[in-house]
Parts: sequence; C-alpha cells; structure tokens
Amino acid sequence: MIKITHMNPSSGRISCTFTAEVGDLVLPGCALFRRGDGYVLSVPRIGAPGETRPAPLSALMETELLRVAIAHHEEKRT
Repeated sequence: MIKITHMNPSSGRISCTFTAEVGDLVLPGCALFRRGDGYVLSVPRIGAPGETRPAPLSALMETELLRVAIAHHEEKRT
C-alpha cells in the first residue's frame, strides 16, 4: 500500500515535496520534479549519517509510487 501525506506544492522545477508511506517504510523528503515530457521522482536515502543507502524499493514499487504521487499532485492542483 502506498500513501502520500504532507504534500507541499513548489514552483520551478520541483512540483512538490511529500512524505510517502510504502508498506511499513516512511520516506519523508520525496520530491516530484517537472520535466518536459512528464515527471521524475526523487526518493531520499535512508540510514544514519555517513551510512546512508538507497531506500529498499523495487522498480515496481518506485513506478507505483511515481504514479500515485502524480495522481495526488494533479488532484491537489484542481
């Protein structure tokens, strides 16, 4: 299950920042970037300072998170 919370719209290249909940993993500081042909997702690294690693998301999870984030962002804009 994917849940988007605390979505904050921005201007410029960054469309919005938000917190994503993907299963049991909470990812604050995600961002949706505007590109000429659509959107790109930025997911923060996790872990202690100096020991960070990419969030353990599969390609399918990242794709679904991008889809849900775009839908939520478009809904908020209207």
